[in-house]
Amino acid sequence: MELNVTKSPLKDMTQEQFRDWLLPIVQHSLFVDRERLSALLMADAERESLTEAFRDFWEGYYYDIAFELDCYEECLLSILDSCETYLPLKHRVAIVESERKASPMGREVRRMGSYLSTDSVPRIKVSELPDQVIHEFLHKLVTFEFFAAHEQVVKLLDAISIDVAKLSLHETTDAEDVRLREAFYEFFVCHLELEQFLEDYAYDPDEELEMCPEVVEELEQSIADHESGKNKGRPLQEVAKEFGVTLKCTR
Repeated sequence: MELNVTKSPLKDMTQEQFRDWLLPIVQHSLFVDRERLSALLMADAERESLTEAFRDFWEGYYYDIAFELDCYEECLLSILDSCETYLPLKHRVAIVESERKASPMGREVRRMGSYLSTDSVPRIKVSELPDQVIHEFLHKLVTFEFFAAHEQVVKLLDAISIDVAKLSLHETTDAEDVRLREAFYEFFVCHLELEQFLEDYAYDPDEELEMCPEVVEELEQSIADHESGKNKGRPLQEVAKEFGVTLKCTR
């Protein structure tokens, strides 16, 4: 399921808009991948199977769920700061912020497979962990509080959906909306804690995947053409002319 791309402030969303935004997040395939990974751990599966399942888990969380929630981090933190009710959550956020090693831009760059020179590089390479350690690491992941918080959000969404269907309404009651949002704020803080935990681990989902011969051949040919001067690219002026763009000096 694709995540919504709207970036309206959460506090300005109606109850229905908030549910529509939240639904694809809690229904993401990540949570199926987590169940699959849990089952493999329980069955003491071979490392190859665990590696494949973890790859799906990592991509679902790191490139989808975490990315979407990070887009709203500033807004959500301001909501937590606005009410004394959220003091326990604010305390947990403060702990995360004190332990974070990467800047917001650094976390974004890391999703693209690189690191800022000003940020520390993760010191633990997942692919090099011994079998016993990888089992312990994966077990900690699948039992993280993030998933218990997710289940609470899903339960509230399901209950609200039943009530709305029975009453043929679009909006929920204020009490239902408050409970759902509070459960989501807990889920969000758990996400911050999970992301901070993973910050020490270096992992490339493509590292152990084999490239098909056709792609390898194309890459090698492209490198050879570049080194020989055969593939020099097109002049900027020529590209600008093709697309009807007027080049201007900015200095």
